[in-house]
Amino acid sequence: MKTNTELFDLIKSLSPSEKRYFKLNASVQKGNTKYLKLFDLIDSQKTYNEKALKSIKGNEDLRKNFNFTKSYLSKLIFKSLLNYKNEKSTDAKLFNMLQRCRILFQKALFRQYFKTVKAGKSLAEKCERFGFLLEFIEMERQLVKKEEIFSNDIRKLFESEFKVLEKIREINFFKKSIASLLKIQRNTGLIRSEDEEKELFKILFEFENRISNDGVTVTAIERKLFAQSLAFEIKGDIESSYSVSLKRFKLIFLNRNIFDESLYDKYRDALLSVINSAAICGKYGAAESHMKILKESSNRTEIDEIDININILNLNLLKILSGKNVSGKKDNLILAEKYLNIYKNKITINTYNLIIYRLSSAYFFDKNYREALRILNEYSTVRYSGLSPFLEPYIKMLLILIHYELKNYKLLKYMLPAAKKYLKSRNSYHETEKSVLNFISKMISTKNRKYTANYISGLLYELDNLSGDKYEKNAEFFFNYNRWVKNFNTF
Repeated sequence: MKTNTELFDLIKSLSPSEKRYFKLNASVQKGNTKYLKLFDLIDSQKTYNEKALKSIKGNEDLRKNFNFTKSYLSKLIFKSLLNYKNEKSTDAKLFNMLQRCRILFQKALFRQYFKTVKAGKSLAEKCERFGFLLEFIEMERQLVKKEEIFSNDIRKLFESEFKVLEKIREINFFKKSIASLLKIQRNTGLIRSEDEEKELFKILFEFENRISNDGVTVTAIERKLFAQSLAFEIKGDIESSYSVSLKRFKLIFLNRNIFDESLYDKYRDALLSVINSAAICGKYGAAESHMKILKESSNRTEIDEIDININILNLNLLKILSGKNVSGKKDNLILAEKYLNIYKNKITINTYNLIIYRLSSAYFFDKNYREALRILNEYSTVRYSGLSPFLEPYIKMLLILIHYELKNYKLLKYMLPAAKKYLKSRNSYHETEKSVLNFISKMISTKNRKYTANYISGLLYELDNLSGDKYEKNAEFFFNYNRWVKNFNTF
């Protein structure tokens, strides 16, 4: 039976300050301290070992009610986390103010009621908590009814509510645009055809001039910047994507009170986007500077450790793939595979698949073709690669190149037509792929070696011409075919 590691994962996700808060509150409670003891025992483990916990001497009482104690400890931790967050949470403050208003209204304490409503509205507006703001406007309207204020004042409340709803509508518009852009990114990665560009243009055309100068919210601007950075990346304009990502990060940094309690940590998310964009467009120094900020802002939780390690790993892989001399290259490649195994269920499928692809590509350019093939065969399963449709055509192409370098020519005679058929079915049989596959087909079919030099120069000429095409240049984002052709083996 598979061991349940949920409690272990929860404890390991806690920051040092969250652990201190939990232990301080748990220690003042009356009753059995075995919950604290179990917490410390689990926290001391690097990997969860339930059998070892039960076998420790002096833990007889704990062993008798082990499952109950685990369950209760989990509830205590969540209760502690809620209290910990509530002490600093704007949302918790606003929720408590709403509850206070309801009590004051029911007790007809209208002067205090009005003061609390006014304070709640002010805080909700300042922090752009528009859902709460609507609640306070509705409460203000209830007070208006009680005091029978003139209709002009009632109209102002309706106008105020309408403006708030418009702000919410504006934010939701950009959220919808982002969802559409993420769908394109997931399916195509970077645009490679006119049809894909048209689909992208429709979204850009709708939101480009959407925000007016009247009633602009920081939240809407942040969503628009995120959408723009995505759009630039999909177009293959990585420099612009980095520039906009940097603007978004600075906006969030200057307005932490608005973004601190998002479901996703917007500050962290924006910082990770900046690191990724900088690394992709070859600004390695900038990426490393942002990595330093990420490390300094770390709460030393497991998720922090994962973010830092994965971003360092991706940065090093991208450096290796660019042809730069990276110290300890072999160690970095071994470490990449280690992280694939450790973090498999703790990182997104897209991140997991990209690491596989980049790791295999790095071995390929290091001319370690068997390792490149092993990585793809061991890690790139249909179940996982199918969840990153944009990457599948590039994995197919990489497999073809690996088998060519391994001189598996008989296998390639079957693989080439199958690959062409697959790429056509996915609308991914573009000019670059066509040139490379036709080249390989010629190379494995020729009987006369004197023609190979002509084939090589012909492919280089085609690739040089294609590099100026706005769609075909995006193939280089995933694989540097020019670098390969200039260094590959013939027969």
